[in-house]
Amino acid sequence: MTFFDVYAIIILATFYTLLLSKSYLVNRKGQKVVRLGQGKNGFARYLELFYYLGLLLLTYLVVVSATNCPVVIIGPLIYLFDSLILTVIGFILLNVSVIIFAFALAALNESWRIGIDHDNHGPLVTHGIFKWMRNPTYGAIIILFTGYFLSYSNFFFLGALIFIIASFNHQIRKEEILLEKLYPDTYPEYKAHTPKYGFSLIKKQSRH
Repeated sequence: MTFFDVYAIIILATFYTLLLSKSYLVNRKGQKVVRLGQGKNGFARYLELFYYLGLLLLTYLVVVSATNCPVVIIGPLIYLFDSLILTVIGFILLNVSVIIFAFALAALNESWRIGIDHDNHGPLVTHGIFKWMRNPTYGAIIILFTGYFLSYSNFFFLGALIFIIASFNHQIRKEEILLEKLYPDTYPEYKAHTPKYGFSLIKKQSRH
């Protein structure tokens, strides 16, 4: 294993440490964090539970890529390209993703949830990193997957990246419908002036 391989695993461990620590602290305050599949029946319930597969897939791919092990059943890893520059860019993105994720968790405070919470609604979070992007947690995970794809550039990471982007866009659409109902006076304007994933360095001025 190279330095890059070891660092790739450290980044993943850091990401999980942030995720689990924040979830534990919010749970201790009486808020149920995991809301995926809650209140759903049939196919819709199991569809939401598939989001866990994204993290499981990420963990598996990082381990097999870092250790250069064959992917079980599928066969050996197939690489798209081999570029030191792209590897370095990938590792920069890994660091950026962890930083964004940490800032997002800090801004959410007790509002942190995994999935849609139909029972407990706090104030709309628009401070901190949420001033610049509406979905920093999703954005951080997409950047994380992108960083790993550029670092290891195999077909499996490419497939995982496409899967996670499609899944998050589906989840965000459902969340936005709920937020527009919960915060009809504030969310539409916030949505109109704040990018979904990317940063807006210059905030658009409200017309109202």
